[in-house]
Amino acid sequence: MTSGAQICRSRRACEPCRRKKSKCTGERPICSFCERLQLPCKYAARGSSSQDSATKAQKAQKKSTKDRVQVLESQIASLSELLSSRTNKEAQASVPSQPLPSTTSSDGHPFLTEQAVPNERQTVSFSEAQSDLPQDVFTHFLQVYRSDLPRAWMSIGTATRLESIRNLWKSNSIPNQESAEENRCYWSIYMIEAVFFPHMPRAPTHDQTRKYPPSVEPPPPIPLDANDFNAPDFDNAVGSSDDLGINTHAGRMIAVWSQVACHLHEIRRGEVQVPWLPESTYSKLNLALFEYEAQFNQRHLMRSLFPFKRTSDEIQAYREYWNPWLTTHLVLHASLALLNHPFIHLVALRRNKGMSQSRLFLQQVVDQALFHSGWVFWLVGIFEDLNIEISNPLIGLAVAATSTIPWLYQFVKNAKVASKANQNLAKGQRLLQRLSKTWPCMSHKLQGLQRLQSLVIGKSPEAGAADTTINFPPSMIWELLDPIIYNTRLSTDPSDLSTEGLPYVSIHVTTDFLHPLADDEGDQALSHFNWEDSLMYGNDLLQDNYPASLVPFDFNVT
Repeated sequence: MTSGAQICRSRRACEPCRRKKSKCTGERPICSFCERLQLPCKYAARGSSSQDSATKAQKAQKKSTKDRVQVLESQIASLSELLSSRTNKEAQASVPSQPLPSTTSSDGHPFLTEQAVPNERQTVSFSEAQSDLPQDVFTHFLQVYRSDLPRAWMSIGTATRLESIRNLWKSNSIPNQESAEENRCYWSIYMIEAVFFPHMPRAPTHDQTRKYPPSVEPPPPIPLDANDFNAPDFDNAVGSSDDLGINTHAGRMIAVWSQVACHLHEIRRGEVQVPWLPESTYSKLNLALFEYEAQFNQRHLMRSLFPFKRTSDEIQAYREYWNPWLTTHLVLHASLALLNHPFIHLVALRRNKGMSQSRLFLQQVVDQALFHSGWVFWLVGIFEDLNIEISNPLIGLAVAATSTIPWLYQFVKNAKVASKANQNLAKGQRLLQRLSKTWPCMSHKLQGLQRLQSLVIGKSPEAGAADTTINFPPSMIWELLDPIIYNTRLSTDPSDLSTEGLPYVSIHVTTDFLHPLADDEGDQALSHFNWEDSLMYGNDLLQDNYPASLVPFDFNVT
């Protein structure tokens, strides 16, 4: 009787069936459902408070969640006060006119010091009060980028989404009515994406209605001394009469750089095009660079500014101009050098076995690669000689990729070209060593360049050697050539640097695809200085009274 009463007072369905809302057979001691799924079958007594207790627990959980949110809000408020009190001095300063000063400053900007990077245990808030200018996004980005690339991806993704949401909230506003801080916030996010994540679909394009950040005036020009024996004979073309500002030119070059990076990445993945066709990506990017360069006002050209004729103090006094100026010119020439990279055209694009390559085109490619890579390292050398620190990671990525060109041409038969290639390679390594102190991704690029160079230590061909064919793993050169960053955590184990098992490719390193013109010895004797060598090989071959005259003024490139 007692047993029957207990059975009557127990539930007809077991607890596992009740939770799964399944029809229970009521078999005891174990129902067929629980027996089949090997679940513990238990029948709770009627009137049990299990459901009530679960409901109460859920309500308590909801209440506790609300309480936790309130606690978090109070913590965020206190943290915001802490951060604002910490940056009072910075807040009193005027907003720089150029975007993203953290990546372009050359004199120890707070964003490039340890004090500016918050402790990793601190929480970065994106509160409503900060929606107009979430500068903590960039502080957080720098923090995580120094240690963990995946977290950096998430941070910049968060910044991008916040910017998109802000635009949705202010969809009725006119871009021209936006504050300088809002405009600078947009361009900072855009440039971070374009530099570090160029393969993302949003990077190559931007809102055409937005204005570029205002630019500062260039320093006073240095007049050209036409009586100087080494003075180049410039063309008389004035160039564009409109001055768009140096920040506009820098922004445009960064946009094209992201497209060049995407182009190289697609080639690495196996995309093959006929480069000289007008519809090819190669042709379109060259035309874009030519069009942007044609809009340079003469005030921003090398022939007007001559930074190598200025002192370090003069450069520092106008650093807000020289930072975007260097970005503009170096990225322009690095982009053209990479588009004409011999490895791309002699190895990567030869996957299309049925395509005959034009020797006229290949001769142009080699000439352009040598010329524009020479410009890149000449610019690096100018600021190195002036002891001006370059802290822009974009310049580091461009130099790392461009360094693969002199790496190839250190093997060339022409002794002068090989010597200059070695000098430029050393300049690139020194810059990456300095940048790696701030940006870990530069350490990754520096290590890749050192690994590549370790293949040839003790194996360099003698000058004038008949065979200049070299073998190397293409993955090692792609690691530098592809500007997209994959990993910042470096291995210190020498065994990880082994090239065993990697596929190799061969390339014949040469500067001649067409029969070269014969030198006229009579003309050479009449000349006190070989201007052909000066244009090709740079400042190391020039006289001391006019240093660093690797200037392509004949072509009106800059």
